[in-house]
Amino acid sequence: MASSTIPRGRPTTAGAGGACPGGQNEGSCAQAPVETGGGNAPVTGIASEPAVTTGQVPPPPIGPPQVSPVNSENPAGNSVVSPNASVNLPQTGATSLATPTAGPGVVAPSSVDGSSATKGGSNLSGGAVAGVAIAALIIGAGLAFAAAFFFFKRRNKTRDGAVGYNNNYTDSSPELVMMQKSAGRNSPYVQVSQTPLPPPVTIPAPAPAAVQQPPKDVIASILPAAAHDSEIQGRISALFGQIHRHIDTYYRDVHASITPSMEPELARFGAKDVNMAELLQDCSSPTTALKHALAVYVLGITGPKSGDEGETLFPEELKGARSQNNSGLDSNLSTAQTLHRRLSVYLYTTASASSPTSPRRRSWSFQGDIREAAEHFSLTFFPWANPGSDDQEKEDDLTRVISDALETRVWLFGQPAEYEFRWDGVGTRGVVVSPELVKADRLGGRGRVLVESGVAGL
Repeated sequence: MASSTIPRGRPTTAGAGGACPGGQNEGSCAQAPVETGGGNAPVTGIASEPAVTTGQVPPPPIGPPQVSPVNSENPAGNSVVSPNASVNLPQTGATSLATPTAGPGVVAPSSVDGSSATKGGSNLSGGAVAGVAIAALIIGAGLAFAAAFFFFKRRNKTRDGAVGYNNNYTDSSPELVMMQKSAGRNSPYVQVSQTPLPPPVTIPAPAPAAVQQPPKDVIASILPAAAHDSEIQGRISALFGQIHRHIDTYYRDVHASITPSMEPELARFGAKDVNMAELLQDCSSPTTALKHALAVYVLGITGPKSGDEGETLFPEELKGARSQNNSGLDSNLSTAQTLHRRLSVYLYTTASASSPTSPRRRSWSFQGDIREAAEHFSLTFFPWANPGSDDQEKEDDLTRVISDALETRVWLFGQPAEYEFRWDGVGTRGVVVSPELVKADRLGGRGRVLVESGVAGL
């Protein structure tokens, strides 16, 4: 290994390496003059050239390094190297560069250059810098993702909390409801409908609790309204018209002989204190007597039974609801009896109308009783029948008359007031072919007449 040593105390001029490597002469090697002073004079210039060696570099001298004073002309202490200096390195695989060992008072150029490089640059390599940048980018992205996640999660909770308040608007804005459904509950975007929202609906104050009504008002609200007097007059007059028309159609004025066997049967017809056999014999128009007999008969078998009267077609379900004589009774008891009677009729008629197979309608015995009553009248007054009429047709028509009369009597029984048929004046003015209808007075008076009686001359 080649090295150069500059002794202290005398100026010396030497080559950069002391000798040219590879046997070259000194003239071909670039040399730089080095001027040194004697004693402790500062070194004004040092020219060095790294030596090429294939061996190992000897260890540096032990002890503190000797730093030469800095020359004022070269304050940095850098070596002055000739611009023409060059180093030729052999192309060998084991070639290494070694800094020439500097003696005392000599500063190696490599040390000065290395410290300057350390102060002016970074100790990290390019790969390390790239790794730090990538790590910082990953950490920053993670923090940004976490912040965005918590932000949107909190906003979704706030928006979900306001759903109950917005229901009043979405109910009246179908477009807004559709956009909310399409956007989804977890969507970070909110779509606002362009349709102006209606003003919020004012919630009405809760209604006060219903006060329980007395039983009288509750029952009265269920029952049908009471019929007017004119309606009652019309239905009763129509019923009497059917009775008279049946006699005019299927019977004739003829003086038939009455045998003793017929008298008991004729006695069952007619109003009280009226002898039908004598009335038929004395009356110039037998059909007038027959109208009286049929009217009394139909009204008798279709009305509620009272006292020792005979059989009746009036429904058994309503017989117990008949009011007794209300004169002198307490007003509350009279009102209760009236409500009981009306409610009984309402239940009977409603059940019969809603169920075609009700026991009352499907009872063959009940229908047979009506037809049997019609046949009984036809057979009793057979001598005065019109021979040109059909017996079956005559009985069918009378059956319909009796059925309509029964329906009218039940309807009249369900009215708030009580009504009564009266046969007053029979025999004094002529033959009463239809009774008068009287609306009973609650105070026990005579009452008010709604339908006048029909009277025909003898």
